Amino acid sequence: MSSKYKLVNLNLANLNAGEGWNLVSTILLPAGTTTTHNPKSPANVDAMSIAELKAYALQEFAKAND
Repeated sequence: MSSKYKLVNLNLANLNAGEGWNLVSTILLPAGTTTTHNPKSPANVDAMSIAELKAYALQEFAKAND
């Protein structure tokens, strides 16, 4: 499935805000602008590959915005 959105950047960070990772993604919108999205970290984030994390971040943004 092709998305109208593109993942430009994905960061994993624990900002001392409790357990788990914080995901911060930058998404390229169809208009050519970008936006930042903070999807909720999945329970299995430590076991996910980079490709799976990228797909997850893009999927979560599309769910929230379509």
